[in-house]
Amino acid sequence: VLTALLGGAYSSTVMTVVLARRARGESRPNLFAGSMVVASGAMYLRVLVLLFIFNEALLAKLAAPFAVLGAAAMLAGFVWARLPDGIGGGIEKRYEARNPLELRSAFLFAAIFIAVLIASTLVVSAFGIVGVYALAVFMGFTDVDPFILSLTQTAGTVTPLAAAAAAIVVATASNNLVKGLYALLFADRPTGVRGLAGLALLAVVGVLPLLLLL
Repeated sequence: VLTALLGGAYSSTVMTVVLARRARGESRPNLFAGSMVVASGAMYLRVLVLLFIFNEALLAKLAAPFAVLGAAAMLAGFVWARLPDGIGGGIEKRYEARNPLELRSAFLFAAIFIAVLIASTLVVSAFGIVGVYALAVFMGFTDVDPFILSLTQTAGTVTPLAAAAAAIVVATASNNLVKGLYALLFADRPTGVRGLAGLALLAVVGVLPLLLLL
């Protein structure tokens, strides 16, 4: 669970895939599915930190709903992960993590950020607000950070502030649903089904802040 929390602070998408792969052969569906929800809860708090650093106007709009979503998801995931699976003992260590802060990763992230920033500007110019929402759904299939960082640079200028906040809500909800599909794809059947159910529910709840923004 601690690994999921820390991994979610870096990338909940990557963490979900790692947990799903680790779940195979462990027969601990509650532990791993609950941990996936914990990682996604940490994502909401990570987004708030990014908004605090780069755009306080967006932070003001999303602070309350994202803080509630993050805290509720982490608490629910922790309780879920503690439910008995019928098997005692710990998890065998079979995975050695690589350093996520290597220069290659940093340059790749920078390149993605620049590409998304350019794409966001072009989409807004060509398709308006609808285009931003469509791009938000699409970016949910990958890591949402580059998209969110691009919005922090254009919100209030190229992109209306309310639309940028709504697009962040859409992107995070889309990302949660996609992570559920990753869980189903990469984990064993029981873990995958539970992971999909938990993350899909979080995705549905995660769009409720739109009621305050639109």
